[in-house]
Amino acid sequence: MLPAAAQDAPPTSAPAPAADARPANGCRGEPLPDGGGLDTMRAGLQRGVCSTARFVDRLFGGEHEYAEFEDETNGRASLALGWSEQDDFEVDTRFRASVQLPAINKKFNATIGRASRDEYVADEKAEVGPVVGAFSDDEPAEWFAGVGYRVFRDRDSRFDLGAGLKLESPLNPYANARFRHYIYVNDELLLTLRTTGFVENDEGFGITQAFDLDRAMGPDHLLRFGNSIRLSEETDGVRWRSRLALYQAIDYRRAMRYELSVRGETDGTQPDLYGVRVTHRRSVLRDWLFIEFGGGLFWADGPEPSDRCDACLGASIGFEVLFGDAYDRALRRDSRAHPVTDGPG
Repeated sequence: MLPAAAQDAPPTSAPAPAADARPANGCRGEPLPDGGGLDTMRAGLQRGVCSTARFVDRLFGGEHEYAEFEDETNGRASLALGWSEQDDFEVDTRFRASVQLPAINKKFNATIGRASRDEYVADEKAEVGPVVGAFSDDEPAEWFAGVGYRVFRDRDSRFDLGAGLKLESPLNPYANARFRHYIYVNDELLLTLRTTGFVENDEGFGITQAFDLDRAMGPDHLLRFGNSIRLSEETDGVRWRSRLALYQAIDYRRAMRYELSVRGETDGTQPDLYGVRVTHRRSVLRDWLFIEFGGGLFWADGPEPSDRCDACLGASIGFEVLFGDAYDRALRRDSRAHPVTDGPG
């Protein structure tokens, strides 16, 4: 439920922990003393990512120690099952972890994950949803690893450089430069402008221009209007997307998302996909473990008969784990802002 700028900016305060949330242990990744298998699994994710980053940081950073007390390791891992009249059943897994490299330089960070090329190369997300929206990606998810450098960052703007590899055979390198600018129109309205230049073997040279408009409609509702256009050596003219979503916070454990989306290419079939979707997301068993399920109706067009679908139904269910102290602080803050209601669940 956070505006785009708040998602990118590091938390500035750490409220008192919720009843089931405790401070993270940095690279130790130790489960809670009374925790079960879920806590052990989450701790293992964080320990593996953070320990690998610490090794690389010390290897290239010389004598300095990895500062565990300043650890900003965070990540998310998800598994989803989707079905549609067009593609039948599909299983999708996603993973993304980000770690700081203070011994090399405080402005460096490393990222490893499994995502679509649109996201990690061109800074273009296919949907406003984090889990079940993966089934509408143009490109299949791929493993990648990269390093980023923060040129500058302040309240109103940020500029980052990145480079990495798509982990396939043969290895596929990429590089990008991303500039974001935040315009705070008033207390309820935020405009985010994103410009990303990139180069990659499959896509060639390209540029993505995007803008997101976030409107807070009271304490429990957020309206997001996201738009992007992309031009590269491989696109048919200009590739464009437009998404409108209403987020509703029931409490800090439960939320709804109602969305409309459309996409196309100016020299290809336009639009080639548009539809409506309703999604419910809630935490289960732990504040950091989420289940997300929903259904929708969509229309698709394309050059092949298999690409076409007229008023087709789709549904999906997915699970997501958030790990890292940065997420813990956000969850504790949300638990205060949206306490659990007396309703069912």
